[in-house]
Amino acid sequence: MAQKIIYGTVSDDGTKQSGQGFAVESPEAGTYVITFSEPFIEPPSVVATLKDWGADNQIVVKDITTNKAQVNIWDLGIKQQSGGGSPDLTVTKEKSAFNFIAIGEGS
Repeated sequence: MAQKIIYGTVSDDGTKQSGQGFAVESPEAGTYVITFSEPFIEPPSVVATLKDWGADNQIVVKDITTNKAQVNIWDLGIKQQSGGGSPDLTVTKEKSAFNFIAIGEGS
């Protein structure tokens, strides 16, 4: 079998900035669904990194299948309690540009 590689850059609004062999949509802020033009034989390995540095942002790749992968970006924040209590961790989805690469067996 031949190795197949698809890679690209996605802007924070869900538009493709670079790359070929995929389409992307953003159904809600911080969620991006990458659909491969031609499916892999088995689910590929997919890695994503934030394009613009964000020390408090986390990026997660999930729901990887032979023809798609989902990327979620989360903003982590600390909300200080009034009265000196322990701070609360706040987690919200956030729009952000990212790069990705998918590697697997092609047809």
